[in-house]
Amino acid sequence: MRFWLLMLGGLLIWAVHFLGLYLLSSAADVARGDAGAWNAFGLTFSALCLASIGALCWKCLIALRAKPEATQSFGLRLAIAGSLLGAIGVVFQTLVLVVGGRM
Repeated sequence: MRFWLLMLGGLLIWAVHFLGLYLLSSAADVARGDAGAWNAFGLTFSALCLASIGALCWKCLIALRAKPEATQSFGLRLAIAGSLLGAIGVVFQTLVLVVGGRM
C-alpha cells in the first residue's frame, strides 16, 4: 500500500493543490478582503506543493540509484512521471494567481 501511495504521490499532491486553491478562492470571495494577501497565501501554498513534489521525485531518484528489481524500478519511474505531470498541473493552476492578479 505504501508503494501505491509513492507511485500516486505526485498526482495526490496535485489534487490537494487543486482543492486548496479552490477553497482559498472561495474564502477570498466570501471575505472580500485584500486580494494581495490571498494571492500571497495561494502562491506560498503552491510553492509548498511544488517543493513536496520535488522531494518526492528526489526520493524516487535516490531509490532508483540502488538498482531495485524490475517491478519496483517501473513503479519508481511511474512515480516520477506522475510527479512531473502533477508539477505541470500545479504550475498551470498557479499561473492564474500570477497573471490574473486577483483570486
